Amino acid sequence: MTAHAPYTAKLNGDTGAARPIPLDQFDSVFGSLIELSSEALGGKAVDVSDEFFCAAQNLLKVPPSVSMKGQFGPNGALFDGWESRRHNPTYDWTIIKLGALGSIVGCDVDTGHFSGNESPASGVWGAYVPEGESIKEESPLWTPLLPVTPLGPAQRHLFLLSHPSSPVTHLKLTMHPDGGLGRFRAYGHVIPPPPPAKPTGEAVDLAYVLNGGTVTGESDQHFGRGGNLILPGRGKDMGDGWETRRSRGRLGTGKGDWVVVKLAEPGYLEWVDIDTLHFVGNFPNSAELYGIISNDTDAGWTRILDNTKLGPHRHHYYQLSHPDKAWTHVRLDIHPDGGVKRLRLYGRPKSQYPDYSALVPLPHPAEFEKTVNGAPNGISASHAPSFSRSVPKIPAVPLTPSAFAPYGSVIQSYPDERSAPKEIKIKTVNFGTARKFNHLAPVEYVAPPAGRFGGKDVPEGQVNFCVFRCEPQNGVRRSEAGKQQWDVKVLERHEFSTQAFVPMGGAKEGEGNYLVLVALPGPDGQPDLSTLRAFMASHSQGISYHVNVWHHPLISLGNDKQDFACIVYETGVPEVDCEIKWFEEGTVAVVEEV
Repeated sequence: MTAHAPYTAKLNGDTGAARPIPLDQFDSVFGSLIELSSEALGGKAVDVSDEFFCAAQNLLKVPPSVSMKGQFGPNGALFDGWESRRHNPTYDWTIIKLGALGSIVGCDVDTGHFSGNESPASGVWGAYVPEGESIKEESPLWTPLLPVTPLGPAQRHLFLLSHPSSPVTHLKLTMHPDGGLGRFRAYGHVIPPPPPAKPTGEAVDLAYVLNGGTVTGESDQHFGRGGNLILPGRGKDMGDGWETRRSRGRLGTGKGDWVVVKLAEPGYLEWVDIDTLHFVGNFPNSAELYGIISNDTDAGWTRILDNTKLGPHRHHYYQLSHPDKAWTHVRLDIHPDGGVKRLRLYGRPKSQYPDYSALVPLPHPAEFEKTVNGAPNGISASHAPSFSRSVPKIPAVPLTPSAFAPYGSVIQSYPDERSAPKEIKIKTVNFGTARKFNHLAPVEYVAPPAGRFGGKDVPEGQVNFCVFRCEPQNGVRRSEAGKQQWDVKVLERHEFSTQAFVPMGGAKEGEGNYLVLVALPGPDGQPDLSTLRAFMASHSQGISYHVNVWHHPLISLGNDKQDFACIVYETGVPEVDCEIKWFEEGTVAVVEEV
């Protein structure tokens, strides 16, 4: 055990290298820092001298300590925190492994609801421990961060270090001589892992806390902190997301709440995941995203995601606009209020790609001549690159109803019915043996205008309920990350009918996915390529294109043929039923799996 000064000398000591911070200054001092010790980040109490009454891991919980007055366990009264036995002649300690390598700036030592049995004084030490190794309490590697300092009962104690610590992986927290603490929170900066020696081509989450992303401000965090948005995983309940208070009179006014994320480093953003997991009756009505290239968050913001409807308790994947800009900050606006669990912003770091055009270099056709002629994995020659210029790269994001809504409908059930869009009515049928999801997609036909086809007599459209048997068309793996890519050379539309496709099952485990490419018509009726989007659908999802939506023929993936039930109105006149657009310039975009 290290030779700390006797306990009796500690109650009169000062904080030395740390300065007490009033609670009302928490947001201004600690608001943009990361809680490195939190169990939400992966923090863990890996060793402890004594936890007879309450476990040390409780110190790292996300919610504040709660009162358990009047509750008893086999060892005595219960408390939400860490509590050791009485009468320790020296002191108690616990070793905390941080969720990430970081530099400590300050801490919150909270005696929670301990009064009369609180820790009279506590200290904090830090150490760097290589991955895979451990550290003992008596190790000489420990460096003092917070000298043993007097504490009061049932209150928080904020301390700001005189300077950020050197990088540490572990902290040691002590209680002199014994007692209880409700929570311990160590705040600082994540030190992200070094970049790869050469670019991998893989999109990374530039908002992610362990990559170095931080939340620098929010309009409101009444029920949940903005910093929770960039934590690992999807959490366990609403408490570890960002949630604002209820507003009044905002709905339909364009007003709402916001949160600003500073990216781990400037980067080209391609797609986003706005996750509303656990927010069922309190998710935002809609959301939009803005980016800036500036440390001044009052600078002019550029919209990178239009205001888009959100739903309850699920992922929302969207392609972002302006992918050629290396943003430094992103602002999420929600309308009118509500809760979001996680925000993931995927893109490529500018440090690895100083020039955006380097992200979409397409090799000379000769490089793929052998691959395409051999047609491995069912690759058709239509997906072979036929050019050496750069074209836009479109991420194939997972198919979700909200993102696909401008183009059509998603046909699926919802195992967790709370995540179903509000407008879908669900009923129990078949004498209680089935659940029926109603009106998932319209089936529509619009009669062609008279004289549209040179006076040709166009018969009235009739329903054609048919089956498409699709050959697999797996993409070419030509990116550094080994992701599949598909070239977009042709689109088609059914100007007067919806068209629905539903997989007919039989797919092997892990197979049955298919790629959906869509674009809206421009003012001239031709494809508006700025609206071109790609979605990866699973074997349990069907799709229905809206009338007049341009789309690529379905791209079935895997190793086997796949059957799709299809319902569409047709007149029997080919030029009326389906208009095909081959692009004169060849490939107009490259779709890449994410």
